[in-house]
Formats: sequence, structure tokens, C-alpha cells
Amino acid sequence: MMTPALSSRLAHLTLQSVQHCRNLAVFPLTGQSLSEPPHVLLADALGQGFLTVEEISKGGSVPELAVVNDSDHFVLLLDGEEVAGAKQNRVLNTT
Repeated sequence: MMTPALSSRLAHLTLQSVQHCRNLAVFPLTGQSLSEPPHVLLADALGQGFLTVEEISKGGSVPELAVVNDSDHFVLLLDGEEVAGAKQNRVLNTT
């Protein structure tokens, strides 16, 4: 049985052309977002100036950084993103 919420969401989707790769077939579904995501991405937060990334101490620690969020927004830091600055650039290894 389809719930009203699921039915409403499916009504806003469009089925695109099937994509084939060997024995795999994917049917893309596209549509407009019905709401803003509950988070801001790292680059946007840094660009808007409400997120700072610092060393955890004067001596620093290669696998650790301190992140200060001066906003009411949740900030999503994604695995593989590069954080430039501080004593050296780092690549995040977890989301």
C-alpha cells in the first residue's frame, strides 16, 4: 500500500531513458527538490564565513582538526574533501 507521502513524492518525479552497461540497466528518476537540504556543504560554509577550520593545538595533530561553526546551520563535511590551510592541507577520511 502506497502512503500519501510516497505518492506525493513520486508524482514529482520523471522517468528518464534507461542506461545500460553490460548486464546492468538503470532507470534514472529526476525531479525538483521539495525542500531545502537540512545542511550546508563545507565549501559553502567556508565561503559564507561562518565556519573556521583550525589546528587542535599549537603543535597540531595530522589526523585531527578543530571545526568551529558560528551559525545555526548544520554543516556536512564529506569524505574526500580537501581542507586547505592550517599547517598543512588535509583530505577528510570520513563524512
